[in-house]
Amino acid sequence: MKRAIVLWLIVAVLALASPAGAEIKIGMLAQRGPEIALKEWGGIAQYLTTELGQEVKIVPLGFTQVLDFCWNEPQSFLFANSWFYVRAKVLRGANAIVTVKYQGTNPLFGGVILAKAGSGMQSLADLRQKRFMCVKFSSAGGWLFAKGVMVEEAHIQPETDFKELVEGRTHDAVVYAVRDGKVDAGTVRTNILETLQREGKIDMKTFQIIHPVAHPDFGEVCSTPLYPDWPLASLKDTPPDLVARMKKALLSIPPGHPALEQARKIDRFLPALDYGPLEALLKVLKVEPFRR
Repeated sequence: MKRAIVLWLIVAVLALASPAGAEIKIGMLAQRGPEIALKEWGGIAQYLTTELGQEVKIVPLGFTQVLDFCWNEPQSFLFANSWFYVRAKVLRGANAIVTVKYQGTNPLFGGVILAKAGSGMQSLADLRQKRFMCVKFSSAGGWLFAKGVMVEEAHIQPETDFKELVEGRTHDAVVYAVRDGKVDAGTVRTNILETLQREGKIDMKTFQIIHPVAHPDFGEVCSTPLYPDWPLASLKDTPPDLVARMKKALLSIPPGHPALEQARKIDRFLPALDYGPLEALLKVLKVEPFRR
């Protein structure tokens, strides 16, 4: 009798840990809003559903929802900016399995500091006492990379040296605010300006890039050092077998696949890069998860 009970408990635990055909969730930081996130990654979700034989669901997340998702869905996956990944790694046991690479560039990204063309602003020093907009204070490419350059190279403390510092909440909103004169300058991640121009929503000639930096084999406008692009990471309790199958499926998507084209022209996924340099920046800036 006892043996039967033990066997029943083992079967029940295994069923809960990895139910057959269970839905696989990928929490995705929706930097341009949930509708665009679902549109861009809908094809990848369908591809993974076919490859894995289980339904893959994209869960758009706001900036304040990422760590809660990691806590509440510990058997799932996370696709978020590199800073959120470092936080999830330190605080929630996340582990990067692949890094995204977009077409026409290497698998690194940075930040772009922009003003309106004709504003007369060109250098970091010109940002003092200006109205400045970032995406979110929790955005890597949309704030922390730019802040690192300001602090380390121009000795600017944005919180005290700007006339105004506000959040735009999406990258698109920051670009439009600069274009429309609502703020003097702002910052977004690399490839946003090129994407908006490709979509016919802006003309990049109407912007002035502040502190432009040219990187070898990197064709997008940039103002900061480069860091590994967004990783897709497993979470604390994601079953190892599922992690291995997910990694294999992502690495096997061939370049040029319609699902990748749909997702802001991803070229392919690569084995996860080293996120150590970003951890070092976060320690310099004394931001989470290294705030004291």
